[in-house]
Amino acid sequence: MTGTSGVDCMVAMWLEWLRAVLYGLVVLTLAGIAFVAGSFAAKKIEQPPLPAVVEQVPAENRTAAREAVERALAARFSGDHDEALKQLQEARSLDATMRGLQYQIARTYLDLEDYEKADAAARRSIELEEETSNAQALRAMILFEQARAAGTVAQEGSEILARLNDSRFSDPLNPMPLYVMGEFYRANGQPELAVDAYRRALERVSKTDSFLVATVKAGLAGLRLNYRDGDPPLKLQEINGVLPPEQLFFGAADALLRGDNDLAAAHLREVRTRLPEEVFQALLQDSFFQDYLPAGILNDPQPPAP
Repeated sequence: MTGTSGVDCMVAMWLEWLRAVLYGLVVLTLAGIAFVAGSFAAKKIEQPPLPAVVEQVPAENRTAAREAVERALAARFSGDHDEALKQLQEARSLDATMRGLQYQIARTYLDLEDYEKADAAARRSIELEEETSNAQALRAMILFEQARAAGTVAQEGSEILARLNDSRFSDPLNPMPLYVMGEFYRANGQPELAVDAYRRALERVSKTDSFLVATVKAGLAGLRLNYRDGDPPLKLQEINGVLPPEQLFFGAADALLRGDNDLAAAHLREVRTRLPEEVFQALLQDSFFQDYLPAGILNDPQPPAP
């Protein structure tokens, strides 16, 4: 009896430790800025062409819409989810072609515990092929939170797991569905399965490239939040005369903010030669590039060598 109790205590300790570590990761992932552990892509993901109407959106509207998104993210961090939703809706009214809005709206409705509207927005994100794996995992989390509030977690288990499997199929390297799976098993009284899910989620954020991905995503978030018109160009930091991959991503982001698409494409083409294609594609799925990178820019013919 004592041995069984000891095993149970050990499982409980593992469960709490893993959950604590992963909770910090998922907060960053779902917050919408760093997405430190999210949006990994295991295969090339073609960006859908933007609708022709994008050319009809005035430049000032696009700028104002992006500013509204930044205000929404700031409001989310402060816990003002009503204000976050208001700003996201303002962004949509200014520029309905902005990619990634539906996912952020779904996140905000979940914060507001409006599960039906959250799920509708997440489904729309999937239809638009924006944040697909994360949106599928978010649909599972929405259903899980709704079921937890209603006390029906066990009854909804098969559908929750089906949505998580869809997310993992879309992006096998994404830790978010495994984190949600751990939360489900934990709430469903299956701590051993929860521990396994949490461990596998950690494995996906401890790969060799995870530090690079986390660094780039955090840097993109900082550039996006702190950029102001008229700021001097970003000074890229070389190491032994060579720009590291993360600096090339930052240079591309800075160029996009300044409207220099040619320089952005040059930086991205260079970094593409240095990274595994799946890592490069994963970083292109970051919400920054989803919002700012023109569709097809990397498919344009490269300029002839001088």
